[in-house]
Amino acid sequence: AAHFRADRSAGTRAMPLSDQDRKVCAEVFRLYESEPGQLPTANLGEALRCVGANPTEEEVKQMAGDKSIVKIDDFVAMADRLPLHVSPTKEMTDAFSMFDAEGTGRVDATEFRNVMGNLGERLDVPELEFLMRLSESGADGKMSYKELIAFCEANK
Repeated sequence: AAHFRADRSAGTRAMPLSDQDRKVCAEVFRLYESEPGQLPTANLGEALRCVGANPTEEEVKQMAGDKSIVKIDDFVAMADRLPLHVSPTKEMTDAFSMFDAEGTGRVDATEFRNVMGNLGERLDVPELEFLMRLSESGADGKMSYKELIAFCEANK
């Protein structure tokens, strides 16, 4: 799926990690470490997603840099820089609304197909066709993205 991250431009969190978030980070780190105190960067993205973040693969690569392992303090600092517990429904609605200038809850079906097939983590033809079938296009060539979001929410 394409990733639109307008809210990440600042790269900082509004609030620091809570004590509970720090405990979850430590627990997740222990689950994914290969040796005590060493989290392989190959597991970094999955581990960050387990604590409630949703980094893109590009963000994970940038955070890992040229390291092959990450220490707990670095892992917690990375989690602290990412938005945690963001509602996927809100994130999807925000992304689609970028293509919905009139605020109707509908987007141009052709534009949707092009964006989903060419930006971010590209979808293949069967995946695109499946998504297009979820929300029928009207006579105006527009489709309801709210139907897609409802499907995604119901099928997490």
